[in-house]
Amino acid sequence: MTFKKGIKRQIEEAEHEMDDCIEAKEVLDNAIKCSFLFDKHSLECQKWIKEYDRRIDYLKNFLEGAYNE
Repeated sequence: MTFKKGIKRQIEEAEHEMDDCIEAKEVLDNAIKCSFLFDKHSLECQKWIKEYDRRIDYLKNFLEGAYNE
């Protein structure tokens, strides 16, 4: 038997995940700015930053809809 998570719990988890994504993005940004990475690693970090940006956008949209329910 499976139980659907309540909206309050979904909101809390989404907020926590978004905070984690923002923090990860900041860490990657700082690593690139310090310029101690090899160029190929900086490029890979930029790909990861884009992935985090997409996830943050998704979570913002989810939360916006959840708050309005």
